[in-house]
Amino acid sequence: ILWGTAGAIVVRAAMTMVVVWLLMVPGLRFLGGLALVWIAYQLLVPRNGDDGTHARAADNFWGAMKTIVIADAVMGMDNVLAVAGAAQGSFILVVLGLLISVPIVVLGSTLILKWVERFPVIIYIGAGVLAWTAAQMMLQEPLLTPYLQDRSLLRGAVYPLVIAGVLSAGFLATRRQAAAQGRRMAAKHS
Repeated sequence: ILWGTAGAIVVRAAMTMVVVWLLMVPGLRFLGGLALVWIAYQLLVPRNGDDGTHARAADNFWGAMKTIVIADAVMGMDNVLAVAGAAQGSFILVVLGLLISVPIVVLGSTLILKWVERFPVIIYIGAGVLAWTAAQMMLQEPLLTPYLQDRSLLRGAVYPLVIAGVLSAGFLATRRQAAAQGRRMAAKHS
């Protein structure tokens, strides 16, 4: 687990550096912001139960390490995009962001999960932070700068619109899923 975690940190750092570099390509900062909006929305929408599929257990050291590294790379894309977007091209901020976020996730995940179970509003706060970072990324898109340069009112309205849009869409999707599950349970018991 320790070697897998170390490998996961190295992979996440490398992915973040690549994403920071890619975000300098015109158009990709806006697309990264849109991806972060989707990730923030998905954070709020509960998953529909377990589909019964599980990864095969590793039977040796290298297999376990590979499983942890690959799982972290796939699941850590939200963290990579958020850190890269918040860093605004600064590799020092990327390193600081990873030094702060990765230990919290690795060492504090059990505590954070207990807090989230007790205070579900934490998920909405996290989604709001991701949505704010997404709005910031989209507004810093070099291709949009000429159109937004003299429109400070429009620029200022993007943040609350993106954040409110993500949070309300996630809230409504959660309510729809809960209502549908309630109807299924009622039909099952009748």
